[in-house]
Amino acid sequence: MTSVYRVRAVWAGFNGAPGYSNFHFADIGTDAGRNAAGAAVHTFFQTLMPHLRISWTVSVLGEVTEYDMATGDLLGAAAMTTVPAFVTGSDTSNSWAGGSGYSVQWNTGLIHTGRRLRGRTYIVPAANVFEADGTMSLTAINLAGTAAAALIGAVGAEFSIWKRIFTKPTLDMTGAEIKAFKQVQVGGALAPVTGYNVKDSAAQLRTRRT
Repeated sequence: MTSVYRVRAVWAGFNGAPGYSNFHFADIGTDAGRNAAGAAVHTFFQTLMPHLRISWTVSVLGEVTEYDMATGDLLGAAAMTTVPAFVTGSDTSNSWAGGSGYSVQWNTGLIHTGRRLRGRTYIVPAANVFEADGTMSLTAINLAGTAAAALIGAVGAEFSIWKRIFTKPTLDMTGAEIKAFKQVQVGGALAPVTGYNVKDSAAQLRTRRT
């Protein structure tokens, strides 16, 4: 059985909040590992402070949850012994729009079921990151790259992408009442992040609850 560990960051301070960003790690089942993962996620958002309004905060939760990679079953939870302080944005401009920002694509070296395993983190909303033509500024792209590289290179916490494979949703039409069966996880894959890409374009989210 392979375990995967989740660190969650909670966004607050804007319409539609709270929002959530999930980060997955391998082999952080110790106090040192949990603390290292929490510190790495904190550094990621701390670096992105200029993209966040002064009224916005991002908090790294102290609880780290453990899951079975293949089934998605929750195996347990443990607290960091050193919980990171929350991050407060530093941008004071009015150059932002609700639900708009950008994304960081995470790359791995794993080919799984015929496709390269990748992940994505949305930095939404984001402030003061766009040029007049709607593309991202070079300054914003470089800052996001700095944050991404630090997260990948964090010591003591292997930042990874977790792919979950589910059954297709089905309907039971044998009785008088049609019932929908929920999807069930039937497999998974986990691989360390080896690179990143910050797309020079906007990203939109309808909700920040994923």
